[in-house]
Formats: sequence, structure tokens, C-alpha cells
Amino acid sequence: MMNENYNGVEPQKGQIAPKARTESIESLGSKSESRGSLAQQTEEKAGDLGQVKFTKNTEDSAVEIGAVDVSFAGMGKEELMKYANDPFWIRVRWTLFALFWICWVAMLVIAIVIVVLAPKCPAPAPLEYWQKGVVYSVNPKSFQDSGLNQDGKGDLRGIIGRLNHFVHLGVNMISISPIFATRNDDPPYGHEIVNFLEINPTYGDLQDLKDLTTAAKQEGLKIILDLVINHASTKHPWFVQSAADARGECGDCFVWHDGKDGGPPNNWLSIFGNTSWTYDADRKQYYYHVYGPDQPDLNLRSVKVQNELKNITRFWLEQGVSGFRLLSVPYLFEAANMTVDEPQIPGISPGSYASLDHIHTKNLDETYNFVSDLRAVLQEFEDKDGEHRVLFVEAEDTEGASAMKYYGDATKPIADLPVNSKFIRQQAGFTGLGLKKEILSYLEQVSQVHGWPNWVLGNGDTERVASRLGSKLIDAMAMVQLLIPGTPFTYYGDEIGMEDVPPAGGVILSCPTGNKLTADSHCNQARSPYQWDSSNTVGFTNASTPWYPVGSNTDTINAKDQMGVTNSYLNIYRELVNLRKQPAIMHGSMSVLNVTTEDIFAFTRIRKGAPGYLVVLNLGEKETSVDFSTEPTIPTEAQAVIRSSTAVSNSTTRGSKVDTASVPVGVSEGLVLSFVPKY
Repeated sequence: MMNENYNGVEPQKGQIAPKARTESIESLGSKSESRGSLAQQTEEKAGDLGQVKFTKNTEDSAVEIGAVDVSFAGMGKEELMKYANDPFWIRVRWTLFALFWICWVAMLVIAIVIVVLAPKCPAPAPLEYWQKGVVYSVNPKSFQDSGLNQDGKGDLRGIIGRLNHFVHLGVNMISISPIFATRNDDPPYGHEIVNFLEINPTYGDLQDLKDLTTAAKQEGLKIILDLVINHASTKHPWFVQSAADARGECGDCFVWHDGKDGGPPNNWLSIFGNTSWTYDADRKQYYYHVYGPDQPDLNLRSVKVQNELKNITRFWLEQGVSGFRLLSVPYLFEAANMTVDEPQIPGISPGSYASLDHIHTKNLDETYNFVSDLRAVLQEFEDKDGEHRVLFVEAEDTEGASAMKYYGDATKPIADLPVNSKFIRQQAGFTGLGLKKEILSYLEQVSQVHGWPNWVLGNGDTERVASRLGSKLIDAMAMVQLLIPGTPFTYYGDEIGMEDVPPAGGVILSCPTGNKLTADSHCNQARSPYQWDSSNTVGFTNASTPWYPVGSNTDTINAKDQMGVTNSYLNIYRELVNLRKQPAIMHGSMSVLNVTTEDIFAFTRIRKGAPGYLVVLNLGEKETSVDFSTEPTIPTEAQAVIRSSTAVSNSTTRGSKVDTASVPVGVSEGLVLSFVPKY
């Protein structure tokens, strides 16, 4: 019900609302008439303003809003020109203009000063190709048979035909084991050299090597020759002349001495055991051989021999090779006094090479000096074209200060790398703490002489990695070798997991490490033909039978099939080689983490401004989870990048986000994670 006194105003508290009034139409009309004069006046006034027009009649009312006439309120041109030409305002404008540019230039200068003077990450030292890359060691007899001879033996032409394999892997250096002319065309090792300037016909000829070096350079690959300069064959013309005429041109080319008390001149021993002296009936003297009697040691105290070896080095450099790996270097010189004995080491049975302290026959000062002379020969070629020729030294069984001396120093550089065989000598597998000790102690030694580290996992003189350490560890150990600081050496076939192969009708022999081969052991089980595919001859040769038996596991252990499998040994190896290009791997620091135990080995590679990498290995016998939450540089989350081919955890598939407080790692598994380091 309507309140007749309601006036539309909300009553205050305690006040009674007025009642609304009701009126008839007639009364409204009369009131309208009484207001008519006032409305008319309002209408006229509104019309005068040109803003609002109000009309009303008995039937309807309307309000019309007309156009608003707004007059211009700004200054006109004439007024503006007064200020434009006013000297005061001219000075104000020029002052503001000058202040603007002064402030702008000042800010620019300040920005430049900040950029120039602000602390910044130091630029990494430039690295040579041999520091950034990977050395791939090839046994030419077992790598690829070109088919020219149909003899089932590999050759240089075969290597040319497989250069795409090296490119595919991402390696950049090919080290070829000895290819020189030997006393027969089927040498077991290539050390019984009869001509240092000719190539063994089994492998081809000089033109084949020239073609190889040319083709390799077109692919960005360097060819490095393994060069033996410690000994030759008893069939070498130098030895034949030396044995026939002690006063002839080559009379002192080898180490000769009279016997003592009806026997050898002293107690020096051969690496193979027993005396290192053999009596020659023609010359009626003993000649020295640190290896077998058919490999007499050259006498590097002879100026003629030194000059010949330097010329041999020059000859092969002229053929286009990019450097050498010198073999058997520690034994280059012997004491000038041949009558002195070497001390016996207590507790070791007499007669074995290890039973003597080789103070007169190993790593003498003259050895370092001569290798430095060879370094100078390589420098001659580098000075001509600016291309560095590498010099690697096989300082077998040499460790500590004696090994580090092969680096030389700034005033007298020697080798780029004395090859590090610490990993090869490990036969019973690794523990986390054992790896930590081996790696950190070696890196510390190298840093003290400002050298560059390197790592070798396999070669032709020891069991293959898959046979020595187990196939499950292939990927994990590759992660260590390829991602810690230094240059890695890969032995052909290890990248696909090849295993030792017994000889036809025979059994696998015990193959000593560190090149300490027995006189009758060829150790060929680690030198079987490369397994390119799963065919009967594994893609190695078109001949009906390869020179040596192939493996029994070629259905999966072959390069062709592994190329098509994402998590194969081959493709994991390729990914690791490619990962080496990352700044943290190439230039970053390495830290072995506190979580390392007997079963776990873990390290990081970190460089500011770049992603960091965490590598973790489970060397134990059960699956585990590793907690990295207490490591100061590792965030709570990382991303899986690479893992072992045997890994099964769904949490560590490629690209997965992994909680670093609980990183799952399977037995013998390796895992690489990327992360943003905390600082």
C-alpha cells in the first residue's frame, strides 16, 4: 500500500516517514498552468545559452540538448610568436635542449664505464684441436679390408672408405698403430721394423697414406702415426751392418758390449723376463734388447742414429701426417756405463722385469732431451704453415714425476701428452673411492706442471673394456672418460662394446697390461676385426675368411644396427662426444662430490653463465637413490640428458625432471643430468 506522504527521502532514525500525497489529473494540470510562466522564462534562458531546451504541453514533455558552442581557449599564432621570439624563452628552450643532451651523453658514458670496469667472467684460454677433440686408435689390420688384395686383412684404403664413421662419431684424430715395413708381411705388432721409410705391403703403399691424409683433412680429421724409435728388427740393414762390422758406418747404431765372466755385461732384464742381452756370434759381443731378441735397441747415443730418427720424423710429416704417438719412449737411453747392475727390489722374485729398480735403463735425462729435439722438428713444420703437429708419448709404466717430466716446460716443451694408462691398469673393476683417488691424484700432478690431462680406457695390448670391466659399465665409464677434463683416447670397437675374441680353435689368453706382453703371446683377442654389421664377415672384408675370427655377439654388437637404436652403446658414445662441446665440459671446473662412496662416484662440471652437468655412477651391486640436496651448487631439480643403455627407471628418461634429493641409479648405470648451478 502506497504511503501518501512519502517524499522520496529516507527518514532518519526515530523519524516517521512522511506520507505520500495523491492528486488528481486536474489538480496537476492546474499546477502545471500556474508554473507555465516560470517554465517559459526557463526555456527562453536555455535558448539564450544554446544548451538546453525544455518543452511541455498537456500530453507530453521533452528536454532537447542543443549544440554547445565552445569558444577556442588556447593562444593564437600571434600570441605564440611573442613567446617564440622572446629572448627569455629562447634561453630557456636552449638551456633545456642542452641539458637533455648532456644527460643523455652522461648516461651513455656511465653505461660504457660500467661495462668496461664491472667484474666479468675471464675468457677461457683457447684450446687446441687435440685438447678439444677425441683420439680414436685404429689397428689398420683389423679396421677395414678395402678388398684390393682379397686377403681378409685391413689396410689404409679400408680406412679411407670408413672416414664417415669417424665423422659420425664426432672424433677428430685417428691414431694408426705401426704400419712400417717389417721382417714379414704379417707382423704381430709392427715393431720389428726393417725400413722406417716404407709401408708394410699388407697395408698398402706410400700413395695410399698420402691419399688417406688428404681425404682425412677434407673431413676435418687428423692422421697421427704410431712411431717406434726405440728398436728395430735384427733384419734391418742397420743391424746387419752393425753385426758384421763394429767399425763400419753403422757399427754403433745398436747397443753392444762385451760379456762379463762368461755371461752378459750386467743384470739388466727384458720386459718379457730374463736377461736383456743376446750374444751375437758374428760380432762376438752382446747386444741389448728391452723387448725380445729379435727387437734390438737402437743406440741413441749415436749422433748418426739421432739424425736418422729426426729425418724419419720429417719424412712422414712431409707425407701429410699431423703428428706422432711415440712408442716405448722410456727405454730410449741406457746408462753409458754398461757394467753397472740395477738394484734388486726386495720381496719380488728375481728374474721378472718388476724385480729390478731400473735406474740405468728407464726415463734417463737423455731421453727427455731427445724427445724435446723431436718436438723441435715438429715445430719446424708448424712454423711454416701455423698448423700444430701433435706429439704424444707412450710412457708405459711411468707415473708421478717421471711421467710429468715429459710435458717439459715453457722454455723447453717436450710432449703435448704423455699418454696416461691409469685406467688400463685397473683390472678388477672400479669403486667410487678408487676412481676419485685415481682421477684427482693424476689431475693434481698434471696441474703442477701446467700440462693437459688425457685418459685411455683400452688399447691393443690389454683386454677390451667390455671384457675387462663388464659390458654393463661401458656407458658409465665412457661418461667418466669423455666428461672429465682432458683428451680421451678411444680404442677401435670399444664404442660399440666389442669384446675379446679367442683365436680359432683356441682360448683367450691372459693378456698382460702396460704392454708387458710375454714373448709368445700375441694378445690378438683385443685386435679382432671391427664388427660393422651382423653378416658372417661382419662387413669387414669381402674375402671368405677374415685374418682373425670375429666375435660371437655380432647380432647386436655391430655398428650398423646400433646406429638405428637410440640408446645403443654407439649412440650414447656419440652424444657424450657431442656434449664435450658444452662450455662447462670444455672450460668448466670439476668437483668430485661428497656423496662419493665405494658404490657411488659423482662429479659436476660447472662454468658460470652456462648449464652445469652432474654425472653419477652406481658401481655397486644394487639399485639406489642418491641425495644431492646438501651439495651447495646443485638445485632441487635437474634434467636427465644421457643415461646408460641398461637404465630402466621411468624417472630418468631423456628430458625428465629429476628431484636431486632422490636420483635413482641402477646397477652399473651412469647418468648425466643438466642443471642451473647455484652460486
